[in-house]
Amino acid sequence: MADTTKIKTVIEPYVRGWLSKQFPGHIFEEKSVELATGKNYAFDAVAEDGSIVAAILCNRAVTRTGRENTGGVRKALVELGYLKAVAAGVEKVMVFTDDGFCHLIQRRARRLGTGPIQMMVCPLLPALGVLLKEILDKASREQRAAE
Repeated sequence: MADTTKIKTVIEPYVRGWLSKQFPGHIFEEKSVELATGKNYAFDAVAEDGSIVAAILCNRAVTRTGRENTGGVRKALVELGYLKAVAAGVEKVMVFTDDGFCHLIQRRARRLGTGPIQMMVCPLLPALGVLLKEILDKASREQRAAE
């Protein structure tokens, strides 16, 4: 199975640091947040005071073979649902590492309504972009081999 731990240990911390620059005075960490439903959900980036909650999406719009990334779209729409369930008054953000995937989700989410959820693209450093591409390509190859 493809080792995707570097997404959690390298890519996401970089994105959280980038978010701190977009929202000066805030430090972000992965943290569980209580939803309006009464359940908790672990978000990828939550400001220390809980005023900003973000989901980090490291997917791309198309798979290695050129097909639309339907699995990534499903995951993003689920994240959108969790963000919508965060209490009113909290700033809600979806952060993408791929501009094309951000645009795809904006189109797909129109029918669901994104409300006050802000969508941002975090440009990765070239070395991080290469690392992420390698991870996603390996996972894609393994998934196709299993089909």
